Amino acid sequence: MKLVSVKHNRFKRSKPERGERKAISREWGRIFNRLLLLAAVMGFIYGVERLGSQLESIPVDRVVFAGDFRHVSRDVLVDRVTSHLAVGYIGLDLEGIQSELEQEPWVYRAIVERVWPRELKITIVEETPIAAWGNGGLLNHRGKIFLPTKGMRSDVDLPLLSGPDGSAIEIMRQYRLMSQLLGDENLVLQRLQMNDRGAWTATLNGGAVLVLGRQGPLEKLRRFMWVYKQQLAADFERLKRVDTRYINGLAVSWHELEGS
Repeated sequence: MKLVSVKHNRFKRSKPERGERKAISREWGRIFNRLLLLAAVMGFIYGVERLGSQLESIPVDRVVFAGDFRHVSRDVLVDRVTSHLAVGYIGLDLEGIQSELEQEPWVYRAIVERVWPRELKITIVEETPIAAWGNGGLLNHRGKIFLPTKGMRSDVDLPLLSGPDGSAIEIMRQYRLMSQLLGDENLVLQRLQMNDRGAWTATLNGGAVLVLGRQGPLEKLRRFMWVYKQQLAADFERLKRVDTRYINGLAVSWHELEGS
């Protein structure tokens, strides 16, 4: 019997080829680069946060007010601004400060600016009233009614306008037209009223009252001016009341002469 010997083949692990090793090396390189980028981004964010916290802690060293203060109290403005300063120079809410200051009746506009490094500049533009309005109010050049502090209107020598809600702009327009017309004869419109039914009444210097009615007040004033130049100017001081609501004329009443 013949014995046949069998050789067992041993399988050896083959080493990675050169191309495979390069691919693995590149992959690890990409991972490392990503980690470096992530670390850089996190470092940047941390630095920005630190810088932001440091900037927010910068206090406001100086608040400067500019403008012509005739009716606005500087101390009141300081009180309104102070509560906004606690957040620091960078955190200042400029719009909030502006809104706060413009709540003051005599402040028409507040311009709020940062001035580097730690200054807050506030420019105040006061209201410019063109007339007194109703019971205690004032009317500015844009037809807006504002209410000054009690007693602050007494030092303002202005004509008095009054009318229903929402009529301020129209009354202001008529006042300007009438004043121009009266100014040609050196007459002054001291008071102009429109009642709830839309009827107009004007009061001139010296106290003469013109009843202008509801329709065409400016045309009726022109008619009065024609009669004034022809017949009324010489005795204007005695003129008490003129009713212009008639189609073809005027009704005139006079102050009685003393001793008559």
